[in-house]
Amino acid sequence: MAGSKQSTRRQVLRTTAALGVAGVGLSVTGATAANPGKGDERGAGKEFGRVYANDVLWRTNVVNVLDERPDPEDKIYFLHDGSRPIVANEKVSADQRSPFVSESASGDRDWNGGQWTHFSAEVTDIAAFNDDAPLATDSDILDKDYISVTLGRPGFGPPDFFVCPLNGRA
Repeated sequence: MAGSKQSTRRQVLRTTAALGVAGVGLSVTGATAANPGKGDERGAGKEFGRVYANDVLWRTNVVNVLDERPDPEDKIYFLHDGSRPIVANEKVSADQRSPFVSESASGDRDWNGGQWTHFSAEVTDIAAFNDDAPLATDSDILDKDYISVTLGRPGFGPPDFFVCPLNGRA
């Protein structure tokens, strides 16, 4: 069959598989650009996708926004400097890899599956924050006098109530 222009079944399968993989790559890239909830929170406008809980960085994604406070709930703290997520502040230590900190995680007795109630955690002293970074537990947040915690979210944070499972370690 030398010189034949007819494709073999193997060539067709390889070409189709390559096109399929390329298409998935493009759709994932497009989804990431459209939904900044994936990946590293430092830079590129990404604000969500990882959560600290019990000194471990977890992967996550928002599954559902809730209309009212869940019961039972998991508390999540959103660290910010008053105008943007704390990790977007160029003066903040690179050790802080996520602006989100949870009170519990998968496997804890008080874990409720990621039914979050959001709390605003405003950092008022960046130098003190950097001395302690990373803040990776709820007690890290609640025990600092330079962090003001209130129920709800600042105007640039995630919704007040949402479902967001932890999908494994980041």
